[in-house]
Amino acid sequence: MDIKTAFLQGQPIDRDVYIKPPVEARVCSNMVWKLDKCVYGLSDASLNWYCRVKSLLLELRASVSKVDPAVFYWVDGHGDVYGVLACHVDDFIWGGKPEFENVMSKIRSILQVGKESNQAFKYRGIDLEHDDDDSMTYLHQDSYTDSLKPIEITAARALEKDRELTESEKHSVRCKVGQLLWLAHQSRPDLLFDVTSVANNINRATGLHVLGINKIIGKAKVTKSSLKFQNLGSKEELKLVVFSDASLGNMPNGGSQGGYLVLLVGESGKFSPIWWNSKKIRRVVRSTLAAETLALAEGIDNGIFLCTLLAELMYGKSDPTTFPIECYTDCKSLSEALKSAKSVSEKRLRLDISSIKELLETKQITSVNWCDTDKQLADSLTKKGASPKILRNTLESGLLFDMFEKK
Repeated sequence: MDIKTAFLQGQPIDRDVYIKPPVEARVCSNMVWKLDKCVYGLSDASLNWYCRVKSLLLELRASVSKVDPAVFYWVDGHGDVYGVLACHVDDFIWGGKPEFENVMSKIRSILQVGKESNQAFKYRGIDLEHDDDDSMTYLHQDSYTDSLKPIEITAARALEKDRELTESEKHSVRCKVGQLLWLAHQSRPDLLFDVTSVANNINRATGLHVLGINKIIGKAKVTKSSLKFQNLGSKEELKLVVFSDASLGNMPNGGSQGGYLVLLVGESGKFSPIWWNSKKIRRVVRSTLAAETLALAEGIDNGIFLCTLLAELMYGKSDPTTFPIECYTDCKSLSEALKSAKSVSEKRLRLDISSIKELLETKQITSVNWCDTDKQLADSLTKKGASPKILRNTLESGLLFDMFEKK
């Protein structure tokens, strides 16, 4: 659902702002206008619009998510959630039981609504398609990928691989990296490590980085893929699975890379991908154990956030222990350190390991397990040599390995 001229439907402005009329208002050429509503360009325009939306939805008996203020949900008299709505500025995406249509009708009667779509539509540049029986939703960005164009570079400049880029060339690289990061974070986790590797070294970028960007674009166009969000069966069988991995000192400036992948897993090993990330570890680490621990902590943090959000949307309660959270690492020393009473030698690392142990004791996460590297789905988020094909194929199949199905 798209809202027409959203900012002009926001709350009245709470201060005096005068503007020159637009050129189209010729009869007002000798006047200034006093604003009644915030217009696009004012720093608080988005806030006033959000406050109007929030006020309206609360009047319609919505609840606001405690972890994401842009998400609203409705609970009936029996405590069951029957409708969900998320907003991104003037774009709403919603779903619910048949009776939720009554709420949406009231919204349409109050706000000026533009285009509405269902079954197959584009939301924030992402294509969503549903099966006729609503058992599967496909998410892809094929049209966005097709629109990506490589950075133009002359043959002579391409040979100067080690020469640092000019400011104008760096600007082109930054623009293209931004486009690729959007793609990788929304629908293509298999591209994320390659893009972040370039993004982390833009200030010292050379001609080699331009060639690298163009290679990523070519790879994105050739290896198109879509993500499956499927019916996972009984809510009682659901759990979150977090894969985390790290690579020590693999970045150009000597930093380390950490990554994680969060899946919502249901019956028979079926799953839907929920979140993934790959980025520079937030502090300097001296060992693989430290890098792996911080990557796991980051994955757990987002797993608990997602668990809380899912609990709100499915049960109407903000309880981070609603679903089991299983974590997988291919670092044996980390798995053993979490089970041992013996302290590690690095003093600061003791605090990080202790915090994960506390989460295990308080049941906010259920387990941290060791897995083989060839089954570590986050491996390609942190290493240049790792093949993203395993990750891509697993996401497209929508089924986890036998070792996870048996658990």
